[in-house]
Amino acid sequence: MAKFKSDITDIQTTPEKVFPFLGDLNNLRLIMPEQVENWTSDNDECSFSIKNLGNLGLKNGRATFPEKISFASSGQSKVTFELIFSLNPVGNESHSASFEIIAEMNSMVGMMAKRPLTNFVNLLIVNLKSLIEK
Repeated sequence: MAKFKSDITDIQTTPEKVFPFLGDLNNLRLIMPEQVENWTSDNDECSFSIKNLGNLGLKNGRATFPEKISFASSGQSKVTFELIFSLNPVGNESHSASFEIIAEMNSMVGMMAKRPLTNFVNLLIVNLKSLIEK
């Protein structure tokens, strides 16, 4: 099991705003980095490819309002993984937020994937912050 976690970022939002946004997988396209190609999605599932990482697919998993949303890998993915968004209150409308990927891969593959997947989740949280705080 390998874990790739983004930096923790302060976001000026509420769970009532961010959970519905992330709950519709069409919206994930808006926060994906430019390396993402071949995007297809509907409300409940999406698939895409990332340069040098291959094809990936996500489907809605479970939400624990107001703290976490998880997305499970779909049949489009060669690797079984979970993408988790976490939100923790810091102030009235201020929260600390992060993305994390937990993947089933051996340690050798995990070492090779560490940099690109950590970069990927860091870009997701930066892009989410930028979009949600507009």
